[in-house]
Formats: sequence, structure tokens, C-alpha cells
Amino acid sequence: MERAEAFSSRLIGPNCPGVISPGKAKVGIMPGRIHRRLDRHRFAVGDLTYEAVYQLTQRGIGQSTAIGIGGDPIVGTTHVDALQAAERGPGHGGDHLDREIGGTAEETAAEYVKKHVKKPVVGFIAGQTAPPGRRMGHAGAIISGGQGTRRKR
Repeated sequence: MERAEAFSSRLIGPNCPGVISPGKAKVGIMPGRIHRRLDRHRFAVGDLTYEAVYQLTQRGIGQSTAIGIGGDPIVGTTHVDALQAAERGPGHGGDHLDREIGGTAEETAAEYVKKHVKKPVVGFIAGQTAPPGRRMGHAGAIISGGQGTRRKR
């Protein structure tokens, strides 16, 4: 992280699909065809990036930037980092955060949103029926100690 910051760069990932600004730039493996450019919306998107973007695009909602956060216990850009960047970005209209259960990144992001974000944010966490203590779809997805669950806030 320090090395990236020394070059005014941002580390996305590890173990993520990358970042895309539709019609402008793409780094990673996200399929460009499912994204729709719309400058007045900015979306910070987590683990379920493809599905969320596809559903938004099907409903005519574009993305100025979509970020695949990645699911490893050690990450580069966090949900809070993405929210901060989106809040500063031009043409910002709202954020969409999604992720599967496991870990506390979403809970940290929700607290940050409540305290600091003025723009609309929609969040979705998949995994309502997942059993506690079982590892899910990625290395960081584990429910433990009552944290990382899918519960209402």
C-alpha cells in the first residue's frame, strides 16, 4: 500500500476482478459489455460485482465506476476507501455496495455511511441462509463471533 501511495496509485485487490469506468478505462477481468456508462452515477461495488452491474444495466442504471473489492482477508482498497473516492468524484449520484456474508468490511462501511456519507447508498449482502462458522465463496468469507452475518441495521 505504501508503495502504491508513493506513486499516487491505488491497489485494488488482491483477488478481485478489477475496476472499470465504462467507456473510459478498465483494469482487470470485468466484462465491459455488461457495464453502462452514466456519468452522473458512481457505484462502489464489492464481491458480487458482475451480478450487481448486470442487474443495474438491465434496469437502465449506469455506472461511472465499478470496483471489485476482492474477498481475501488482506485487501488493497476497502469499501470505506471506495466510498471516500466516490464521494469526492465528479457527477456522483449514489453508491451501491454489495457483498456476500463473511468478514466485517460491510459493517465498517455501514457505520462509515451513517456518519459521513450524504449521498444515497444502497447495500445488499447475500447469504441469508448460510450457516455460521462455514467458509463461503472466498478466503475472507467466514462468519465468526456474531460478526460478518447478514442482519438488518
